[in-house]
Amino acid sequence: MIWDPFQAAAEKATGARVLADGTPGVVSNYQYYLGERGFVKNNPKVIEALFEDSVAQGIWLKKNLRQAAELIAPLQGLPVDVVELALRRYEFNVKPITPEVAADQQRIADTFYALKLIPKPIKVSDAVVAAQP
Repeated sequence: MIWDPFQAAAEKATGARVLADGTPGVVSNYQYYLGERGFVKNNPKVIEALFEDSVAQGIWLKKNLRQAAELIAPLQGLPVDVVELALRRYEFNVKPITPEVAADQQRIADTFYALKLIPKPIKVSDAVVAAQP
C-alpha cells in the first residue's frame, strides 16, 4: 500500500504501475481540518475565512499545478515532476462534513471498537462542529 506523492515517485523512478486502487466505492478517503472546539465555536468568522481561503487556494492550485508543484517539491524533497503528478490526482475541493461522511466515519469507529483497537465507543457526531449557513 502506498499513497501520493510516494506513489508518483515510484511510478516515475521505477515504472511501477497500480494493481488496485481505492476508487470511490471501494474505500472512502477524507482529510479533515481539526480545531479545538471552544476556538471553533467562539471564532466563527475565523473559521469561515479559513474555509473560504482553503476553497480559493484549491481552485488556484488546480489551475496552476506546475507552479504549485515548484513550491511544494522542495518542502517534500521530491522532484517537481513527481509532485505535479501527485497533485494531478488530488481534488482540492474543500467542503463541510456532510451527514454521509460523519456516518461513514461512525462505521469505521464502530469497527475499530468491535475489533478492540480503541478502548471505548466513539460518537463521531460529538466531534463534528456543523458548518454555519
